[in-house]
Amino acid sequence: MARPLPAPAERAPSPRAARLQVAARTLAATLGNYVVSALATAWLARLLACAIDPAEASVLATLFSFALFATLVLVVFATHALARLCLVLGALAAGLGALLWLDLPGAGGLA
Repeated sequence: MARPLPAPAERAPSPRAARLQVAARTLAATLGNYVVSALATAWLARLLACAIDPAEASVLATLFSFALFATLVLVVFATHALARLCLVLGALAAGLGALLWLDLPGAGGLA
């Protein structure tokens, strides 16, 4: 008698599908993460410059970006749903870009 096929959740992905998943996650962890970290750094530096010296605000925001980048890399490879991950990274980038745009003088923002 033939063994029944395992349930879809139990089947191992094909080697090609596994490689594509790793490649997509690597792109999300590098390019998507870079965009989100850069926008967060720029916005945080602008925000902190209101309270402290702009040079110190830039250094503090850059230090924060290293922790953010490392955390997002871990999240990218720990998340199960790749499509949801890409949507979240895109939403974060769009939100941070909008906040930065609103904070830049002469760019149509509020400042």
